[in-house]
Amino acid sequence: MICCRLPAPEDEAILRDYVQEHGDHGERHISASCGLASMAYGDWVEKIRRCAETGEGEAGRSLVLLCFDRERLVGLLSVRYELPRELSESIGDIGYGVRPTERRKGYATAMLRRALDICREKGKSSVIVGCYKDNIASARTIRKCGGVFIFKRDSYTKGRPSLYFRIDL
Repeated sequence: MICCRLPAPEDEAILRDYVQEHGDHGERHISASCGLASMAYGDWVEKIRRCAETGEGEAGRSLVLLCFDRERLVGLLSVRYELPRELSESIGDIGYGVRPTERRKGYATAMLRRALDICREKGKSSVIVGCYKDNIASARTIRKCGGVFIFKRDSYTKGRPSLYFRIDL
């Protein structure tokens, strides 16, 4: 159903279109983008490649993957498989975002399952995945993939309460 890969320099136009679609739907925050909208594209690709190869500080190595259905970019997937526990419990080991026009089609579930496979391959035995409390669809996706609620944080980002789930691998 989906194919995921690291971004490349030639992906700039499709990623700009992805960012624009979020903006057109009134969304300022783009999940799993690792600062895409606020950086020069070449710098962003370099950062993503560096994180995949050598990591960044205490967060360790991570992946930001572009997820496609055929030729269409449907979402972004962030897999932070070397986080220390305290970071895992604040930002989560996995993040994902689906473009507004492609939601409710099963892409988030497919992306989360792909991330879980990657985490298994990297030797993790469990992961923590979070979502905003008001994002009912994301909480449903996490539960569908085996997520068990573990705690709520009242003001992690911009005063929005977040829910956190553990998924054993």
